[in-house]
Amino acid sequence: MFEDVIVDQNPHWSGSFYEEGIKRDILDKLKGYIDLPHIVSIVGVRRGGKSTLLKQLINHLLKDKGISPKNILFLNLETPYFSQYKDKVINLERIYEDYLKLTSPQGQIYCFLDEIQYFNEWQVFVKAHYEQKNIKFIITGSNSRLLSSELITLLSGRTIPLEVYPFSFKEFLRANGSDISDNILLLRKRHKIKSLWNEYLQYGGFPEIAFVEEKGAAREILSTYARNILYQDIAPRFKVKKIGDLDALFFYLISNIAALYTYNTLSKLFDLSDKTIKEYLRYFSDAYLLFTVDAFSFSVKKQIKSPKKIYTIDTGMASSVSFRFSEKVGQLLENMVFLELMRQGQDVFYYQTENRLEVDFICREGKKTTGLIQVTKETGEDRVRNREVRALQRAMEETNIKNGLIVTYEDEGEIKNGASVIHIVPAYKFFADIRSWIK
Repeated sequence: MFEDVIVDQNPHWSGSFYEEGIKRDILDKLKGYIDLPHIVSIVGVRRGGKSTLLKQLINHLLKDKGISPKNILFLNLETPYFSQYKDKVINLERIYEDYLKLTSPQGQIYCFLDEIQYFNEWQVFVKAHYEQKNIKFIITGSNSRLLSSELITLLSGRTIPLEVYPFSFKEFLRANGSDISDNILLLRKRHKIKSLWNEYLQYGGFPEIAFVEEKGAAREILSTYARNILYQDIAPRFKVKKIGDLDALFFYLISNIAALYTYNTLSKLFDLSDKTIKEYLRYFSDAYLLFTVDAFSFSVKKQIKSPKKIYTIDTGMASSVSFRFSEKVGQLLENMVFLELMRQGQDVFYYQTENRLEVDFICREGKKTTGLIQVTKETGEDRVRNREVRALQRAMEETNIKNGLIVTYEDEGEIKNGASVIHIVPAYKFFADIRSWIK
């Protein structure tokens, strides 16, 4: 019944390897999970590179682990052929049975299920076969419910989550033939790297965009990405009736990244209830389009009541659908810092001092505070420099952090105040070696 489409989706059975594209930094982490019994859940925005990551892992199994090709099943469940069968989970079982008949695999099976959310009740199928102990599941999806407590409860701690974002700056450099391995190479290639940084900030990190030479076309592609997610994913999945309201809220927010908002102000602006605003924001977050950041506080109640800040999954998407690049460089830079902190697994908040000065980011890993970061286009103007430094110094005093950071478009320097130091670092250096700045 499904034999033709299964064979078409598994060219490695005939001795072929997949086109790998640019090696993703997260691939090494994924390789480390392959011998564990857990289900690996890879989640991220649509077109962010999840399918390519799966194919890189399959190549690793074939080339480095010596796994028999027919012990590896890859299924893209979003393919139109499967759409007529997605409402009944029994069809997943039939697809799997056809695979077994075709290949007669012996021993451990590696089952890659791409965009798994397209099949209803897929969890029933995965859980049933997981119990048999001879199958390793690697699944992907474009909504954050794959990482939700509901899923974790259903599969009783059997999952390992992994979030995938569009290209980091280091991956973008790799895609453009400018891989750097140390500070000497960074400095030697600094002029080219600065030029690429400007392109990365403006057009973002979606893998397809990195290889588009005509940047006018890139803007159209990115705008299409956003609308496809809104109209083909979010609206039907959540049965949104007033799609115009959903559209208007999204484009307002992505035009105002790094800005503060409250549910009440948005409610009045769009003439929608607080409940609807919260639901729409949850939908955007679920699809990895927009992210909300709370003010830092040890009081959960204060966090909930505080104004929020909004960021998007990709600065290219933001500039393509909302504003002129030159007018919003500071906000785009702040958004890019946010994304990199998320890639590094940081818990990210903004910080407001006791006298209501704002610091863009305070980062935590577990119970440890790992950094205070301001982001600004430039620090040359005394008024701007004093504002950024004053807020950061006050926050450092309140949190007892000795090292602060100001990320700029290209300024560089250092400000010492007793035992405390504020490092001013240009963006291209920060993104090329973020772990030296976030500890």
